Amino acid sequence: MKKTVHPYRTVLLLGNKKRHGVPEVLEKLVPQIAELYDIVDTDYSGTRDMSKIKVDFAIVFGGDGSLIRAFHQLGPNQVPLLAVHLGSLGFLSSTSSEELIPLLKRPDFSEFSIRHQILLECSLFRKRSQLTPENRKALDLPDQGEGDPDEEFCISKRLVVNEVALRGGSPFQILKIELLVDGDSVTTYHGDGLIISTPVGSTAHCLSAGGPILRKDLNAVVICPLNPHTLSNRPVIDGASREYELRVRNPNVFVVIDGEVDTTIGPGDRVLINQAPFTCKMIRIPGKSYYRSIREKLGWGGCIEGMENKVNR
Repeated sequence: MKKTVHPYRTVLLLGNKKRHGVPEVLEKLVPQIAELYDIVDTDYSGTRDMSKIKVDFAIVFGGDGSLIRAFHQLGPNQVPLLAVHLGSLGFLSSTSSEELIPLLKRPDFSEFSIRHQILLECSLFRKRSQLTPENRKALDLPDQGEGDPDEEFCISKRLVVNEVALRGGSPFQILKIELLVDGDSVTTYHGDGLIISTPVGSTAHCLSAGGPILRKDLNAVVICPLNPHTLSNRPVIDGASREYELRVRNPNVFVVIDGEVDTTIGPGDRVLINQAPFTCKMIRIPGKSYYRSIREKLGWGGCIEGMENKVNR
């Protein structure tokens, strides 16, 4: 009888070894994982580039921040991820450290469905006349060169997992942010800032700002103003395949991507946000539904019909 070869044979281990409890879990579980799969590489700093590595899947140890860093590390090389919750909220996580080894031993583990989640790309364009010395050096342009002063250069391009947020810096004042969708002018927001969020990010900063919750597998984004000065400016849901352009009229506006400041922008700069040509992939654990996660992680109250008696016992 021909022996069945498990489709998943190689694994990458990622996470945050500085987080409390992670080193102890790794010490216990890594030898057991090595008995089941070939561990191709490990990185517990969240800093190494994993965009070239070839593995069947990856396991991420830590909280939601560790998982987001793993998406960034993989870049266009998004392999299926299994997230082990070792953080505080763990809304994006798949399983616990106690459940991990039994899951990996299941003969149908490689047949678990994969949830594809959209990613965005954020590009910043700046005119030649406004380039800083650092910009010119990165672009290999002369300090004082000829050329059209209005010619634009892409000075930054970043992957976005959760959101792009424009926030104000000193001098602190109401921000004026113009939004264009597919080149069509929408409005100019007046307030503390603006968030363009993925469905994954809809339960992060966007949720705190009053935005709606989107299923993680939707092909959509949330446009969420921060403390808008106009009451009619409410969060809007639109398609992820559109191009979103942001322009500011204030100096020293921070572009914050997934919680980290990417750069500052000012009048004349353009921020373009597009859907990435690839998705991130999460291994779905049978029995752990979307709304179950919502109830458990976000503390939704109320009862499910048919369960009142169990709750009241």
